[in-house]
Amino acid sequence: MRIYKTKEAGGFKEKSPIEELVFNDLQLRDKMINLRESLSAVKLTANGENELVSLLFKRLNGSAYFPRKGDNSERFDALITFEDCKAIAEIEIPSSEILDAPRNLLDDYAVLNCRKGEDVSNIIPLVICWDLPNKRTDYWNVVTDIYEILGLKIKTISILALALHYWTTSKLDLIGDDFYLNRANSTMLNENLLLKAYGMSVDDFPGYFTPFK
Repeated sequence: MRIYKTKEAGGFKEKSPIEELVFNDLQLRDKMINLRESLSAVKLTANGENELVSLLFKRLNGSAYFPRKGDNSERFDALITFEDCKAIAEIEIPSSEILDAPRNLLDDYAVLNCRKGEDVSNIIPLVICWDLPNKRTDYWNVVTDIYEILGLKIKTISILALALHYWTTSKLDLIGDDFYLNRANSTMLNENLLLKAYGMSVDDFPGYFTPFK
């Protein structure tokens, strides 16, 4: 395991397995492959999912708050805060239960609004997943129906997309429609352009920037 010097203590400590996934000297393509193949390492690390999400958002100038387990007044998995926006998130790592995430977000909204008295009109609903559900799942229908009925755009982003923005120091835009993936468009188009700038495409990582068919 690699050793590095800590800024705050002036001493040395070992990187955690999660830090090793994010902070390494690999080339961009190899960084992405390494992270893609590391689901087991994340799951076997105590609180690994939250550490990974927190670390990536922190490096993207955001902060992640995770509620205490069992607190029914805060049912969301994470609250992500940026200078110009806030997102309420369901974290699906792995993505096996992702179909429940959009409905859970509606419940999260209701609890925030009714019990906390928060104005949820400016809070972005976000699903953070390991990989995207395939095109044949009902996830895309549910997300589309929620927008058509309630006017609420649930955004979807993979961990690999978050890491890509960090590793390329590119802006992460949750306010626009970059991550509003739905039945008609389930490909991260801006991320495809970003990958192409580095000699890659979404087709090199099927299931992470565009769903398997």
